[in-house]
Amino acid sequence: MKCRFSAARAFVLSVAAVLGAMFSLHGQTNPTAGLTAVRSGNDIILSFPASSGVLFTLQTRPDLVGQWSNFQSILGDGSLKTVTIPNAIATGKGFYRLLIQPKPSALSLPQTTAFGILGYSCGGIQEKVYVTGFDSNTGYPAGVVYLSTTCSSGGRGSRPVTHSASASVVWDFAGNVVSATVLASGPTVNQTFTATDAFGDTIYNSSGAAYLSVPTPAVPTAVTATQSGDQFQVSWTPNGVNPVAVTSTTLTATPVNSTAPVLTVTVTGSAATGIIPTLQPQTTYQITVVTTSLSGSSLASAPISVTTVPASVAPAAPTGVTAKWTDLNPAGATDTLLATWQAAVPGDSPVDQYRIVISGSDGGGAFTQTVSGTTLTTSFTVDYVPNWTVTVQAHNAVGWGSASTGLTLGGL
Repeated sequence: MKCRFSAARAFVLSVAAVLGAMFSLHGQTNPTAGLTAVRSGNDIILSFPASSGVLFTLQTRPDLVGQWSNFQSILGDGSLKTVTIPNAIATGKGFYRLLIQPKPSALSLPQTTAFGILGYSCGGIQEKVYVTGFDSNTGYPAGVVYLSTTCSSGGRGSRPVTHSASASVVWDFAGNVVSATVLASGPTVNQTFTATDAFGDTIYNSSGAAYLSVPTPAVPTAVTATQSGDQFQVSWTPNGVNPVAVTSTTLTATPVNSTAPVLTVTVTGSAATGIIPTLQPQTTYQITVVTTSLSGSSLASAPISVTTVPASVAPAAPTGVTAKWTDLNPAGATDTLLATWQAAVPGDSPVDQYRIVISGSDGGGAFTQTVSGTTLTTSFTVDYVPNWTVTVQAHNAVGWGSASTGLTLGGL
């Protein structure tokens, strides 16, 4: 009997042409320390310590190329579990694996949603939650929640009153409530129900609570990146996880042999495309992708190298220029003109400076300030009496772009 470990925290047991009860372990780690497998006639008996709150799923398939199917799920409670695989050796072939599912998350209703359904909350609303399957339209976990709260009826000697209700609920793969519909009466549910979808997402009931276990993603594949202006447009394919179960993805562009900063962007939700901004021209970046689900993050994808083109496009003229007076000093020339603007479209390299020029209508001259490319406001100390015209220009590796349309601020 031979047993080996996969990278997905599972042990695989082959019974092809196997006699006897001995087996050997292969792999760097043993995720099920204390696991034993013994033969009893044509049966195989597995024993293993089942950590509390951890879900174990025994799966089988007929050969190396067949699909795995669930044989039995076991919820750990801290005790030693024993599972019998009947007639495993009699067939002379077959493969079994014990999956150690990521730590599950309890499914529930937020108390505010529960109150909206029940209409009462006396010291809190108690919930009993049961999953019943995967929603036929979305594939999300679906189930029933029973709500109750016990309130005093008011008078001396009066008995407390218990208010109850039930709702049909659908959750997403991050455990968020997608929908909750009040039921006229609570249906009968299977309190020990368990199910696993084609992506390995597992839902199950235990002691009046429902749980969701989502696989930790495998390394993303098919990573691509193309430059558009001063940005990379990145795409990838989630791997080893239900695509809609991905809660976020982290994109990293690391410059090679350059002092340019490392660029990191987190894309929320299950999107499989994202943008890495503020690229430096003529710089080689190594781009990696990490996907994250409810259960954890994948390893980084194999890096791809992309070299940005030389800068050739100056920034566009800034828009949204505004100006106003603050700190007025009618007795002197120490009033403050505050100018703001929106970030300029950068061209094909980042904006590193803004130049702000104000010109007085009375021939009093022009004043100029230069600020960093991340600053979108500045102020001048001048006399408020004449009208002042404000213009803003953006600068990148190519040079200065066009000036904004002049904004005139009248004297007060």
